Amino acid sequence: SSSKRFCKPHRMMLVQGDIKYGLKLPIGKNNAMVQTYLSSVIDDHSRLILESSFYDNQEAPVVAETIKKAILRHGRMDAVYFDHGSQYIAKQLRQSLAILGIRINFAPIRSGKSKGKIEKFHQIVDSYLDEARAKKIRTLEKLNEYWQIFLDEYYHKDAHEGIREYYKGLGVTVPPEGITPIQEWNRDKRPLTFMDAGVVAKAFLNHEERLVDKGACISFQGRKYETKPSLIGCKVGISYDPAASEIIRVSYPGIESFEAKPLDIGSFCDKTPTLPLSMQEAEVKTSRLLDALEKRRDENRQMKTDAISFTGYGKEAADV
Repeated sequence: SSSKRFCKPHRMMLVQGDIKYGLKLPIGKNNAMVQTYLSSVIDDHSRLILESSFYDNQEAPVVAETIKKAILRHGRMDAVYFDHGSQYIAKQLRQSLAILGIRINFAPIRSGKSKGKIEKFHQIVDSYLDEARAKKIRTLEKLNEYWQIFLDEYYHKDAHEGIREYYKGLGVTVPPEGITPIQEWNRDKRPLTFMDAGVVAKAFLNHEERLVDKGACISFQGRKYETKPSLIGCKVGISYDPAASEIIRVSYPGIESFEAKPLDIGSFCDKTPTLPLSMQEAEVKTSRLLDALEKRRDENRQMKTDAISFTGYGKEAADV
């Protein structure tokens, strides 16, 4: 078993990820009990928890979200170490990490000892779950809120026996009080490699293809989205963030990518649908013919008035 043990000499050279069962909470429909899952990423050297949260499922997007948050918060790691769970061998996750230049290493099948650091951490998680039961936590939000408090105020500030063993194996004297994960993380001089948030977000987008129907729409997760009439009959690429899948971008060679909007279908058929502005007739505010006739009438009246006035003026002049 000793041949299975290893520890990288610096932070962010390798991280380990895994999922653990959490509590069952009454967060389903009609307060049905739902199983929760804890997705975590731990730094191989310092044992610092880079990201860890409870979710109501254990699908691949949960793992991708965990890794993405860890990168945004602590920078890019050199490599990740996973087991062969379906969430960790997913094509999308492998593509995302490859874009960011992060290597993926897989643990040998049925070799739990090779992931000893994350497995040891899960024993600490068990103690938190006992406290959460005693606290009678009933919501996912509270379960995560107290979990972060537990990590920051207890786990990260408690001397870690694994760190002591590592330095003892190197012949280095460790202080009697030991070394905590946060101390080991902060004392490491290896610089962190932070990445632009936009680059990270783009790397973790999911990509699929859809066929544009005769109505210039595509189907996605049970909804219709409007594209462009020029794409009718074309197979387009779509990209979206699994954490906000209601927003999707459409791409096709030769055109600029754009955001597709959900098609708004009313409950009833509108018998008098509103036409686009370009097809609507301009509102008629007056009659040009009647205006012209009115103007002509006024002009004629003025001419008659002038004529009468001139006739009267000529008669008066003759009398004089």
